[in-house]
Amino acid sequence: MMVLATAGHVDHGKSALLRALTGMEPDRTEEERRRGLSIDLGYVWTTIPDAEEGPYGAEGPDGADGTEGPDGTEARGARGPAPADRPAPGRPAPDHRVAFVDVPGHERFLATMLAGAGPVPAVLFAVAADGGWMPQSQEHATALDALGVREGLLVVTRCDLADPGPALARARTALAGTGLAELPAVAVSARTGQGLGELRTAVAALRNRLPAARNDAPVRLWADRAFARPGHGLVVTGTLTEGSIARGDILHTGPEGPSLTVRGLEELGCPTGRSTGPARVALSLRGDAPRGGLRGTALCTPGTFTLTGTADVRLAGAVLRGASPRLTVHIGSAAVPAEVRRFGRGTARLVLGRPLPLRIGDRMVVTQHRRVVGSALVLDPVPPYVGPRRAGGLRAESLAAHPGTPDLGHETAVRGLVRTGTLSRIGVDCAEAAPVAGDWLVSAAERRRITGAVTEATADGEPVDAHSLIRRLGLPDRALLAALLPAERALREGRIVRADRTDALPAATRALVAALEAGLARGEFLAPTPAELAGLGIGRRELALAVRAGRLIRLSETVHVAPGVPERAADALVPLAENPFTVSEARIRWNVPRRIALPLIEHLDHTGVTRRGPDDLRTLCPTRLTRENST
Repeated sequence: MMVLATAGHVDHGKSALLRALTGMEPDRTEEERRRGLSIDLGYVWTTIPDAEEGPYGAEGPDGADGTEGPDGTEARGARGPAPADRPAPGRPAPDHRVAFVDVPGHERFLATMLAGAGPVPAVLFAVAADGGWMPQSQEHATALDALGVREGLLVVTRCDLADPGPALARARTALAGTGLAELPAVAVSARTGQGLGELRTAVAALRNRLPAARNDAPVRLWADRAFARPGHGLVVTGTLTEGSIARGDILHTGPEGPSLTVRGLEELGCPTGRSTGPARVALSLRGDAPRGGLRGTALCTPGTFTLTGTADVRLAGAVLRGASPRLTVHIGSAAVPAEVRRFGRGTARLVLGRPLPLRIGDRMVVTQHRRVVGSALVLDPVPPYVGPRRAGGLRAESLAAHPGTPDLGHETAVRGLVRTGTLSRIGVDCAEAAPVAGDWLVSAAERRRITGAVTEATADGEPVDAHSLIRRLGLPDRALLAALLPAERALREGRIVRADRTDALPAATRALVAALEAGLARGEFLAPTPAELAGLGIGRRELALAVRAGRLIRLSETVHVAPGVPERAADALVPLAENPFTVSEARIRWNVPRRIALPLIEHLDHTGVTRRGPDDLRTLCPTRLTRENST
């Protein structure tokens, strides 16, 4: 599905254009229809096939007259009977569906316009031939440019009332230098139908230009409507930009907010079991709404976003020159008051009136007194503490070097120590990350700082208390110290000492040994796969060093275990001693896959713990039973 938002000055024919294009009524309330003025968001849709497939879909979906729309409201409109070449009634082909979010053009409803256009990737920008470029045309263009909208169509409406040429020329001049400068233009008359065919062709071409959405992305659905509907309970609607939602999914509004279960799901008034973005959706939810309601709230896949009340940003526009610390930021369907601390070099810190699920690269519109004054690009949704005075200048230097997009290398370098989970929740792809301990990433500079401090602390040869050194270095996890010790140092019984030959292993190998020993302490017989070893940067040389040092036991060319595993494995076989047993029975006792069980049982055969008999059956040697009974 493609989703488009309208934009343009009040009374420039946005709603009339959608009526002509879809046969549906975008003005949902009686007051809007009586005044001829859009006040709230409207939602209509149609089907527009590719040009070579024929025009049947341009009439809109069957049953639009008097049926319920995706917001639980009546989709008003009257059309004649369906053409004979139209397909059977039912939901149209997904790739042909086009949904429109109709926004109000009056300056008093700027926040509503931003709530509708905020999550939508492309725009239908209307300029009246008999009205030309007007103040709210400019306001909407500035807002869309701030949101990063780069695709859409420039539609000169009411071309039956005036020559569209002057209005188009003025619009091109006004849009020059913005992301909307190159929008294809179409002249249309909603009253006579002139240009509607060209508009449909242009919309079909626009669909092919839009980038494909990520189906596997986490959901962040900004609710632009929320209401109670008899028989359905709590209902929210919004534009799903990417990811998928299915019946039964659980969505969160924040770590302390309620869990909401999707009990029902609709796309354009049609029930469905799953919806994949981009799409206009309506969700019937089970659960309690937050105290402030759901409109303007993001419903997210649990654990995939960080709700933050502070964000460091790059500002653009008049807000850079402003002196007032108070403003309003708009993202998705949310409008949140904020206080700004300007660092310099175009960067600032926003303290939000309520937490939002932000990611690096998010774009926000900044308004003051209901006027657009600039934009804010999110650089750090989880920023560090910044002290007064000169500290702001240092922070400005760091932020000025930010690429403006999620980058694993940059984020690791500037943070020093950071978890992959933290980075993932703010939009960084960690698929290529190489943690040194657990899910911890360490920058090269931080690694040098830690190893240098350890070397200095132990330079006199005396043991150093590890806990004290961890506190002094400010390490958040004890495992980091063990993984980052210099090769000539070792951690023994809570103390850092000079390493002997058996301790002089690379950090990655020491971390692997520690993980295998920790697994053995839990009763697990672990052995990394070749792929896992390659991911850790551990090859044959490192494994051989660990074996020679007595830190690993080689069961086969591809299976290495902690030194205590064979002993513990033999103990686990004692309950099978009364009768010969199979490798499968031993494997069940050990709870290991066959790739570990086979070399492990062969190792026990070789060391005399077990004896292999006919039909590949094993028996436990009497010496093992005697030792077990004596203990």
